[in-house]
Amino acid sequence: METKALKKSGTSWPSLSDTGWMEKFFNAPIDEFFNLGKTMNVPAANVSETEKDFRLCICTPGMEKTDFKVEMVDNILTIGAEKEKEEKEEKNGRYNRREYNYSSWSRSFALPENCDGTKIEAAYTNGELKIIIPKREIKENKNVKNISVN
Repeated sequence: METKALKKSGTSWPSLSDTGWMEKFFNAPIDEFFNLGKTMNVPAANVSETEKDFRLCICTPGMEKTDFKVEMVDNILTIGAEKEKEEKEEKNGRYNRREYNYSSWSRSFALPENCDGTKIEAAYTNGELKIIIPKREIKENKNVKNISVN
């Protein structure tokens, strides 16, 4: 699957808990914010957090459930889609302008340490892909031994 995702030079994957938009703006490549040709191919994502889970919603109208590929490798959640190009002609002639984009895309997110990757759920309804990532308790090391300094 060919992807047309934004590529950041020298920066890490965005995290589900990213909140520093100014830091992102000043540390990202300049064309990420001003080259609309690239940014228009990647769907918008909303990330929210509750006490029990993280919720990731991606706006993807016109897709089918079978168009998506969601996978997690080494705490990196990657969501991608590829829709086959439709070559339908209009009944009354040809297109004068065509803006629908049937290309592929991919987005990746670094998951926090407290995510339970074995219980991730995804559902697609009404043009929105919803992914629920449950949280888990992080067990702290209880075998702490204090060492005196002489």
